[in-house]
Amino acid sequence: MVLEKHENNFSDNMKKVTLKMIAEEAGVSISCVARCVNGSGYVSEEKRAKVYAVMKEMNYIPNQQAKFLRGGQSKIIGHIHLATDENILFVKISATIERKSYERGYKTISYALEEGNNIQMLNEMLADLLSYGVDGIIINAGGEKNIIQEVGRRANSISVPVVMIERPADVYEIEKILIDNEEGSYVAVQRLHDNGHRNIAYLGVVQNAPVEKERYRGYVQAMKSINPEYYESHSYFVEEYTVENGYLKTLEIFEGMKEPDYPTAVFAASDILAAGVYRAFMEKGIQIPNQISVVGYDDTIAKFLSPPLSTMQLPVEEIAAAAVEALIKKVEEKERCTGNRTMKIGPIFVERSSIKDIRNDS
Repeated sequence: MVLEKHENNFSDNMKKVTLKMIAEEAGVSISCVARCVNGSGYVSEEKRAKVYAVMKEMNYIPNQQAKFLRGGQSKIIGHIHLATDENILFVKISATIERKSYERGYKTISYALEEGNNIQMLNEMLADLLSYGVDGIIINAGGEKNIIQEVGRRANSISVPVVMIERPADVYEIEKILIDNEEGSYVAVQRLHDNGHRNIAYLGVVQNAPVEKERYRGYVQAMKSINPEYYESHSYFVEEYTVENGYLKTLEIFEGMKEPDYPTAVFAASDILAAGVYRAFMEKGIQIPNQISVVGYDDTIAKFLSPPLSTMQLPVEEIAAAAVEALIKKVEEKERCTGNRTMKIGPIFVERSSIKDIRNDS
């Protein structure tokens, strides 16, 4: 009961603090206090300091929702991202978006969208975020094609700016921050070739989405100048990015394979798949990189594998910063930002210990 009474008194005290009270205590006009609270209009540094000091002394917290209802900005960004047990990429991007938003003076409300046919969940999340008065929404739906299509269908009816990241290649009505996956795969295969590898096998996910097509296309483009006959018969695909799928497919690939078909290197289109490759090779007694080299993609778990995996690092920091910057620019410069851009950011090759230089091998 004592705690409840204390909380009620604190709430009553908060409600009693008005702009008029702050103005009287600071010796300024009410309009001056309003300009300080709203961050608009000119106020001298001396008066601003007095107002802020009184606001702090009185424990005054501006009512952001009331400010929003008056036609201002809520300074809140909504963020919807994919929840997955296997891939920590989405968690890394989400955390970075929250940090970048905070650095720009915005709070973030994040929702984790479950994998599968969850259009109803998406629409409920969008409705919730709009009811909170968010200034804009960042969406990262991963490879959920039905979710991407639903966002595209609803793009023109969402009342605030929307930015999609990482995979929304088929959505044209909104701003997009994408990864240049074709370039990333090309660079990965070229780095293997720089170390003398020509028989390079590919392990990826079936090409049902633009990202998977891009990753495979980059591999093909590189192999056309390295060993054009090899890639056509040594490209392998699984249904999903899981360690188990990578493991089982690798066992299948190498069962009964003999020279000269045996690859000297494997390019896996994700670190998750590469982890499955590692597991299969360990069971078969095949040593990485002494007997075969491996390169992954996305740099999510690469450094935790043994030996540490060379991989293409997705630019999480740049993706998140670009998404936040694009959204805030649309929020704050509505009249000047009427178009929808697409920005592509290239991955970075991170060399670790999973590639052997075979250029001098006999």
